[in-house]
Amino acid sequence: MTDAEPELAFIQGKINRLLQALDRSFVERAFHVRVALLAILSGHHVLLLGPPGTAKSLLARALCASLHDATLFEYLLSKFTHPDELFGPVSIPGLKEEDYRRLTEGYLPRAHIAFLDEVFKANSAILNSLLTLINERVFHHGKHRDEVPLISIIGASNEPPDPEGGLGALYDRFLVRMSVPPIADPERFLQVCLGEVPAYQPVATDKLTHEELEWLRERAKRIGVDDSARKALLRVRESFSEKNVDASDRRWRWSLELLKMSALTSGRARISPLDVVLLEHCFGDPDVDQAGVRVCVRESLVVLDEHDEYLTPLRQLWAEIEADVVSPDLSTWRLDTVRRLDGFDDACRRAREMLDLHLAHLREELARTPWCTELPPELVAGLVAVRTRLQTFEHTSARHRAAVAAYGPASLLISRMREASQQRRYYDEVKLWVRAPTDTDSEAVGLDAEGNPTQRSSYHHQQPAAPVVVDDTDAHRLLVGKDTDAVLASLVKQVRARRTSRESGPAEPKEALQELKQVFGCWATWIQKNGSRHLPKAPSLPASESPTADA
Repeated sequence: MTDAEPELAFIQGKINRLLQALDRSFVERAFHVRVALLAILSGHHVLLLGPPGTAKSLLARALCASLHDATLFEYLLSKFTHPDELFGPVSIPGLKEEDYRRLTEGYLPRAHIAFLDEVFKANSAILNSLLTLINERVFHHGKHRDEVPLISIIGASNEPPDPEGGLGALYDRFLVRMSVPPIADPERFLQVCLGEVPAYQPVATDKLTHEELEWLRERAKRIGVDDSARKALLRVRESFSEKNVDASDRRWRWSLELLKMSALTSGRARISPLDVVLLEHCFGDPDVDQAGVRVCVRESLVVLDEHDEYLTPLRQLWAEIEADVVSPDLSTWRLDTVRRLDGFDDACRRAREMLDLHLAHLREELARTPWCTELPPELVAGLVAVRTRLQTFEHTSARHRAAVAAYGPASLLISRMREASQQRRYYDEVKLWVRAPTDTDSEAVGLDAEGNPTQRSSYHHQQPAAPVVVDDTDAHRLLVGKDTDAVLASLVKQVRARRTSRESGPAEPKEALQELKQVFGCWATWIQKNGSRHLPKAPSLPASESPTADA
């Protein structure tokens, strides 16, 4: 779009100035003005539904006045309206020459903008010619086939057509359908009634030319669709299907032409979710289906699921952390886990920065988009929901990091043994005492002949004798279940050394040494069965919830 930027910027300036002038003259009609003008730019027809006296005809005249050298035709239809009143009288000289034709100058076939009030009062004599003129921009009379300069028909009615009245085809030709209610705000109501609202008088140089309209339509054909808008469009289509909203392929094609024009005149090369919002004016009956259609369109803008572009990479990173095998080397395991958590936290930070950029980009888009008066809250809600989910991810990472930092394998192991010993209903003879480096000898936990933790028996007044001190390195290896033979051999050696030092007697017999090894072996089995589950494993990330709840 680089080569077209100067010309596009020139037309954008015109459009913005026209909309500013229209806003000054039409109270509480901001989106009516914008969507109707956008429909005219893209060459589609507009239907205004509302009670008499809500400025429908005034809006049609204003829109026509926004175009350079545009002819307006307006007429109030009734069931008695004759085709001559709409399409011009039959040429009498032509009849004399057996050439049936109409004198269309000053009538609908020669108009650029047509305002047809009570459009659904049209009778069958008018309907067929009107449909052909609307669809093909061609007027058939006799053997003549005249191309018409029609840009857009603006229809008005107090209510939609009767479904059984045979006017469904005419109703379907109006791409944009909007309800026009009376003015709600009391002060603005008084401004209108007291004549304090200025009449619409666009500057002549701001009026859009026919050449500019053609240029815009040609350029709009090159507009693409970004990924987020493409997904949103498919979600809208699916939602319409579920809610039984009438949405033919033809209407979808017309709607995308409208969205492309919106993107082009907003300075974008692709349709964005900001343009998708306009679909709520293109489907359904404004009086009956408007709320449901709006929900379908707006909800499609809120995206938070397992495939979200921000969260999916983070879930993949965390899955690697969860699946990480605990190394038997405590120092290596701590360093690797912290390194992985640092990587995950950095990814969260980058995702948060991307979210901030996304929101800033949306606000910049809104500032450049003349067709939206506010940022759709659903778009912001989706981003807030993702940010909230990011915060839960970061909190989960922080919890795991704290657990890894606080992980003291020796104290953890002895604590679990002490809890297990207190649950026993009897006391066996203690074969061995075990304690953590931070415990005193009196706090040691006993092991019976089968390696099970047991309480000190107050009945036997048994006191800890030469307890084994299990440091974090050895306790971690026992909990992990790796290199246990080497650890147990080291502990046996420690027991022998401590007992020899305390008793200052002869070396223990081989039977005692064998019994000691057996107790240690049973104890290692008990640890794997009861203690290994207490290793600080990474918790699961919170499951995805509804974005509405998150927001």
